[in-house]
Amino acid sequence: MSNNMKRALDNTEFESLPLKHIHRTVTSLLDLPNEMLLFIYHYLSTTDILRAFYTPSNCELRLHRLSYDHFKYIKLDGLTNDEFVYISTLFSDHANPLRPQSLILSNKHVTCLISSYFTSITDNVIQSIFIHLTSLILINCSTENLHSLNKYITHLTQLKYLHITIQKPDMDIEMNHLKTCNRLVNEFLFEENLVSIHTIHYEIYYGLSLTYALKRHINLRHVHLVLATIDDLYILLNGLIPNVQILIIELFQTKISSTHLCQNPSAIYSHLTQFTLLESSTEFKIDNIKSILGYMTNLVVLTLSIHDTYDPLFCHGPIMESMLTEYLPYLRQFYYTMTHQMTDDLLIQDFHRWPMNVIFYGMEHSKWIHIHSLPWPASKNDQRRLPIIRIGAKLPVSSEVKRYEYTRYAVITEGHDFSPLNTEFRYSYKMLTSLSIDIKLPLRIHKLILSRQLATLTMNSIVQPSIDHLIVESSLKNDEEMLALAHQFPNVKYLELNLPYNKSSFMNCLNILSNRYDIHKKNNCLWSKLIHVSTQLFDTQEEFIFNDKQLYDWFIRYANLKDDKDIFKTYGYPSTLSIWY
Repeated sequence: MSNNMKRALDNTEFESLPLKHIHRTVTSLLDLPNEMLLFIYHYLSTTDILRAFYTPSNCELRLHRLSYDHFKYIKLDGLTNDEFVYISTLFSDHANPLRPQSLILSNKHVTCLISSYFTSITDNVIQSIFIHLTSLILINCSTENLHSLNKYITHLTQLKYLHITIQKPDMDIEMNHLKTCNRLVNEFLFEENLVSIHTIHYEIYYGLSLTYALKRHINLRHVHLVLATIDDLYILLNGLIPNVQILIIELFQTKISSTHLCQNPSAIYSHLTQFTLLESSTEFKIDNIKSILGYMTNLVVLTLSIHDTYDPLFCHGPIMESMLTEYLPYLRQFYYTMTHQMTDDLLIQDFHRWPMNVIFYGMEHSKWIHIHSLPWPASKNDQRRLPIIRIGAKLPVSSEVKRYEYTRYAVITEGHDFSPLNTEFRYSYKMLTSLSIDIKLPLRIHKLILSRQLATLTMNSIVQPSIDHLIVESSLKNDEEMLALAHQFPNVKYLELNLPYNKSSFMNCLNILSNRYDIHKKNNCLWSKLIHVSTQLFDTQEEFIFNDKQLYDWFIRYANLKDDKDIFKTYGYPSTLSIWY
């Protein structure tokens, strides 16, 4: 029985289940009722469930049949190298290959996982997997991952749901990266490659750019896109998705270049009943809303989240409600949030049909108004954004919208106090800081980003056992700082950092990462739970590295290791080293 299975049994809340299902004669899993087994599954990973219950050669067995739904939905995220190899073996099994209906591939924790999927599994196996898929999700994927997906795109003949998020680019990103992502996704969606798909969710940091030359997709019903500008939204509304029913649009660009007005408000999108627009441009005006709504006169549900607009008409209830009545005669639900910088001549008029709450906040010389509909949130799927809060701004008017209930990412970079973790950040589980951490962090904080402004790392720091994902933005000065990190954050599973520039310290750090060996205490006690390390390479300029095999050989040589690919793998040529244990 795996450790995770034992923990699942220990943590199972038997008292929450009917007493009639609890028998003193229970001596094994087979004696447990189905309800309790299904409850235990919530504590198990994909790998645990497969190893414990997947018996395709004896599919009539009770545990296999009970677990069948879990075999259809496979999530590859944060796996150890051994776990990934195990699931890859099931995919490649000749007699009883594992063929899920839904597949999730994520680089969120192991940054090379998607690349490993496409390079370590044979073409014919990937093709066979893709033929069976109805849902495919790629999280934090790279341009190279999109190229790999494009190779097999024609085999996704049964795909109904596609969700892709592109990893946030570096600051010095070339525009070619964006152009490549845009071109590939446009080909996926609008060049008749994915005709079966009815739901698309695509997010790229700078937004997707569209062109009028694209072909329309008549089968898309649910669409969620991050678009570059409002011009791209107008292109989309020009007939690219004529049968869409639910449309969610996030606009990235802060400058609106188009003066487009709706020319043909006839029923191009007669099936569209739910529309959400998330917009953050100061230049966004009420005329833009009118030109958009002209395409969707059958809307029943409208969500508008307008950040920091200069147009005061968004504060005028009668004008807004008159516009909605004119353009959307069938509207039944309106979810609204808007932030506007106040002026002396600002005229605020109440909404009547749709109840709103008004908040004033700001500093001495700059004040803002925030208007939002009630209730907030309207549902668990409410995507309206919280108002922008400037540094030093205060909220003199209370509201039932409690920011801390929605804040999952704590930023503490000023002062010398971590008390906000118990107030406005008391629901956060991620934190960025530039301060030396002189308290024991709450157990809910499991991801930590140490910013570039962080002070020197020392061995005297308080141990933080809850951190399993650590990102260090600044480059380490020497191997002693790496040992200090290992001492302070002993339970890290996923590590991102930059190694020292000094060649000697660089090599010492590589040895620490590969052997997890404390050169001072002379024992193997560092980061025993480590699964993945990602680091930038600065010391290989004189080397000729053209592929992952050469990167692996370089790593073995620099870290003075024996060649054992069963212990770890390396990925990421030419500028990144990913070590996967």
